[in-house]
Amino acid sequence: MNTWVTDTGPLIFLTKLGRLDLLQRGADEVYAPQAVLNEVRARPDEASEAIVEAAQSWLSVQDVGDQRMASFLLASLDRGEAEVLVLAKELDADRVVMDDLDARRFARRAGFDLVGTLGLPLAARLRGEIPSVQQEIEHLRTLGFRAASPLVEAILREAGEM
Repeated sequence: MNTWVTDTGPLIFLTKLGRLDLLQRGADEVYAPQAVLNEVRARPDEASEAIVEAAQSWLSVQDVGDQRMASFLLASLDRGEAEVLVLAKELDADRVVMDDLDARRFARRAGFDLVGTLGLPLAARLRGEIPSVQQEIEHLRTLGFRAASPLVEAILREAGEM
């Protein structure tokens, strides 16, 4: 079974993009720690409503068991990121979904397999489910999503759009 644990940023941006389904299709089970749902609810809007609705169906929200470890990680990460990594470890997750560069570096050093918001449309493009990753990236940018140019170029190259 393919299990992913997601952070707040990818949930919000995929929802605003209208592509939350890409997260759902990418894994057999998608989890978010309670701290992530709390972060989502802290800014009520249409996106947060859609995420809460997903949490009532296919997105599993779970408390982390090792609160001590989550608290320890707060020295380097925010609450949501810390709980994502602890929950991913507890569930022996196949992948962690997060965008924050510092959190990704930390997670990579800890041995987690990562994917970010941009990786999900790329995977969908490679499966032939969407016509253009570039269109998705341009839309994300209008929503305030930021990504380094070399990353965007690498994604577009891999998608065969550059």
